[in-house]
Amino acid sequence: MKATKSDTVVIGSGISGLTTAALLAQNGREVVIVESGRRPGGVLRRFSRGGIPFDVGFHYTGGLGKGQILRALWDCLGVSAAIPAIPLHPEGYDLLRIQGCAREVRAYYEYEQLEEELCTVFPGESGGIRQYLATLREVCRAVPFYNPALAITPFLRGSTADRPLASVLTELTDSPALRAALCAPAFLYGVPPARAGLAMHAVVAHGYYSGTWGIAGGGEAIIEALLARLAEWGVEIRPASPARTIKVAEDRATGVAGEDWEIAAGTVIYTGHPHHLPGLLPTEALRPAYRDRLLTLGDTVSMFILFGEVAAATPLSLLDRANLYLLRPGFDLLETTVTSGSGSLMVTAPGRHDGAASPAARGVILMRPASLDEVAGFDREGRTRAPGYEELKNRVAEEMLTQATDFGDDFRSIRPLAVGSPLTFRDELGSPGGGIYGVRHSRDQYIAGARTKLPGLYLSGQGSLMTGIMGASLAGLVTAGEILGLEKIWDKVREWC
Repeated sequence: MKATKSDTVVIGSGISGLTTAALLAQNGREVVIVESGRRPGGVLRRFSRGGIPFDVGFHYTGGLGKGQILRALWDCLGVSAAIPAIPLHPEGYDLLRIQGCAREVRAYYEYEQLEEELCTVFPGESGGIRQYLATLREVCRAVPFYNPALAITPFLRGSTADRPLASVLTELTDSPALRAALCAPAFLYGVPPARAGLAMHAVVAHGYYSGTWGIAGGGEAIIEALLARLAEWGVEIRPASPARTIKVAEDRATGVAGEDWEIAAGTVIYTGHPHHLPGLLPTEALRPAYRDRLLTLGDTVSMFILFGEVAAATPLSLLDRANLYLLRPGFDLLETTVTSGSGSLMVTAPGRHDGAASPAARGVILMRPASLDEVAGFDREGRTRAPGYEELKNRVAEEMLTQATDFGDDFRSIRPLAVGSPLTFRDELGSPGGGIYGVRHSRDQYIAGARTKLPGLYLSGQGSLMTGIMGASLAGLVTAGEILGLEKIWDKVREWC
């Protein structure tokens, strides 16, 4: 067995692992990253079908405007210049079509435009609309990531009661269509509004209502920029090296071992789904209650996802500046137990940020909420599938394409190239329930933070802080801060705001 030493071992090379490693290396730590996949980057890596590169883990994000937190973090790490961010404001919006509502909603990525649009579509609801938007801003004024003047430690250590999102909206409006429009950001964190808290909803929604951005080159561009910076700092990355065991001695983490390698380290950072962490540790390493909490963490909703090609003769220009949503009314927009073809649907084309001449610009992605139960009967050992699985995926793809014609008959011309199911997300993302965003951040569930109950062992990733590219990146900031000093790292990053 090949044995080496390092200050820190990071398990996983997704955006959280790379961000944590970059901050640690920038501050003088020796870091090794071990990755089970053949290439670093995790879900942000593109895959190709029919000559078209597709993004799975990145479509669009907030936080990249001047003075905003994701831009500040990337500026601090010296990678912003290599990540071509493209603003979607003021022309960009999420186009919402709500079942039973005669008018569509342009959910602009800017508060004032959004307020004007909502009040125009729902003229009798202006009071509730303004109060809702004001509430989001009020919640986020207390969040350091949106108000860098605040210290970060009290925010992370504090505990405040969170109000149910559905209850808040019930007090503001009786309109099922307006409720759906206000709940639409739930698509971006995968928690049904009936289970979501106002705080998590506000943090996600505010990021988009404050300006939204695409990336030329998609998630691949983000990964390549971080990898180049890590190489400059001497960070070693070991692909095709799955961690088998986190070593423990004298009640603290002491390193990581794989099939034929071992790295001794005083700090270990695990960035995968927390559910799998106990399986890497001796049973006695974690307190039973903490271990049980990790093992029983529930996931966000899953999705069926269709990757398709747009015919040159039908460019679907509507997708040039809008992400399209068909939503169920009320609080059911993420409902999965509905009649086939009657659920919510998202249509997006992030590859268009690469430019009209790029092969990625011909790609389009359709997504509809799903649960693992829908496909569990097709699961077989070794990632094989039972007969009928492909037929099911083809049927669901046809239903999604039929739904998409609500935006125009030209959407029927989309040619399916690949279809993913909840089983795909379970196997590729390591989410036990097939959750598209991993751990469900809901009011009824404990969320494990960066610090664990075992000295020397830390968590990072969407499951430890927030969802999405911004949430996962900030999770890396928080984890590095827990190791080096929260306020020290926070001060360094917020200087760039």
